[in-house]
Amino acid sequence: MIPRDYQKAAVAAARDRLATHGNTLLVLPTGAGKTAIAGFCIGEELEHCREDRVLVLQHTDELVDQNRSSIGAITGLSTSVVKAEQDNWDGRIVFGSVQTLARANRRAHMAAVSHLVIDECHRAASTSYQAVIDDARSLNPNLKLLGLSATPSRGDGRSLRKTFNNVGYQVRIGALIAQGLLVPPRTFTIDLGVGDELAGLDATAGDFDMRAADRVLNRAVLTDAVVEHWEEKAAERQTIFFCATVDHATAVAEAFCAAGHAAEMISGDMPTKERAAAIARFDRGETRILTNCMVLTEGFDSQPVGCIGILRPMLHKGTFIQAVGRGLRRVDPARYPGIIKTDCVVLDFAGAALRHGSLEQEIDLDADDPEPGQAPWKLCPCCEAELPLAARICDFCGHVFTREASDKTVLDSFEMMEIDLLDRSPFAWEPLQADGSALMASGFEGWAGVFHDGTLWHALGQPRGKPVKPLAIGTRVQALAAADDFLRTTETGTASIKSRRWLNDPASLRQIELLARAGHKAEGHDFGLSKYAANCHLNFLWNRAAIQRSVLGAAARVAA
Repeated sequence: MIPRDYQKAAVAAARDRLATHGNTLLVLPTGAGKTAIAGFCIGEELEHCREDRVLVLQHTDELVDQNRSSIGAITGLSTSVVKAEQDNWDGRIVFGSVQTLARANRRAHMAAVSHLVIDECHRAASTSYQAVIDDARSLNPNLKLLGLSATPSRGDGRSLRKTFNNVGYQVRIGALIAQGLLVPPRTFTIDLGVGDELAGLDATAGDFDMRAADRVLNRAVLTDAVVEHWEEKAAERQTIFFCATVDHATAVAEAFCAAGHAAEMISGDMPTKERAAAIARFDRGETRILTNCMVLTEGFDSQPVGCIGILRPMLHKGTFIQAVGRGLRRVDPARYPGIIKTDCVVLDFAGAALRHGSLEQEIDLDADDPEPGQAPWKLCPCCEAELPLAARICDFCGHVFTREASDKTVLDSFEMMEIDLLDRSPFAWEPLQADGSALMASGFEGWAGVFHDGTLWHALGQPRGKPVKPLAIGTRVQALAAADDFLRTTETGTASIKSRRWLNDPASLRQIELLARAGHKAEGHDFGLSKYAANCHLNFLWNRAAIQRSVLGAAARVAA
């Protein structure tokens, strides 16, 4: 697996901060590949230390299994699990459940570890996590602590500064959107006429008083207006509504059902199997709308979500980002045929976007790069945490750094990002048509390509010896990102270097002969092709029928 550039930078920064401070926090939004980053970092940290062992701590059984599968595959190291009835500390990487290790009798069997990695580490201020950290440090005073989170600032005001004193690396959502790794939000702030009442709400326990918010928002006339606005701006999109209370979520779901739309409400009190079944129906498209009261902010990733409805005030920006982030993942067309998502509509009925700033305002690719000889980190003037130089907000105390406005426009940034994506790809992208409507890149284990159908771009890939598979449908940069990711997953860094060397070698006589047999239209110019370009053209010609079926079939489904 070949890491993305920012993933390599995150690993380098994490290792530097771990060596300097013994701890560091990485801020990585949904879709950044934080599990992969953890795997790369663990692999490098343990590469030359045969006796070291890592404990990866997570708060759900699903994350235990997911992290073990992903990190184990990336590192190639032995793994074991500590959760429920399992108590195996033999692996070089041990994946533990915090619920299990929160019990003193289970920690009594804890083996000494060199590194403790905490997934979703914004939870690390809680008593259960602190108990595990304290015991791990008692067994090894030189313990290195790595935390990963999309939103490290906590709504309850409990700071992570007791556990971490620095942020080693941070990727903003806007940067991932610009690179085509997430879809952009389109935010509509809708006035229901209750702005003054919402503005007067008191804050309790680190958030607004949701019972009071329910009294403001849970009215039939307002709920009917919500349905009408959704029908106007987001009809037919898979939608999640975040509501003030369970009663409010129930009323909203009932209003949508009464209007003829399939809707369900889920709550934290529902039996696990019942809640999972409701989410599965939504993921399959049998249910159009899911309403909830902050149940779906973490651990929920349904790619078809194309609309987020905000029906509760949100005191903290982290809560807002968590909610909107549920709708920014790209759609895998092989898993969800016929579903196209190039953006996510955000319907804000409670002023959260006005309070915190629409996520579009986060799209800023101007980096605060250090001058030569300047340190790449700065100190927060309020809590003295060490932060990346480009940080805008302190993830520990919320201090906002000011900076001069840039002359660069968002549009320019997106255009530059596409050029940047092609330049930074470990593989060369060969144009197959003069009009730029098709590009392909080849490795030793497969090829990937992007093809325009006149409206949308389709990313396709073919692992060696397997059928052509759809990767993404959307904008050009979204398709390029998915195709590039496919090759990064199937190929190695060595393979990409070897394939790039072919750019300097002329096409072989055998390749020219095969191109002519396959019906290449520019036989007279084939002697000017490089060996790499000839390989790309051959892959296209040999798979042209499958490519056309995939692109035209998908386009027909979209039109229907």
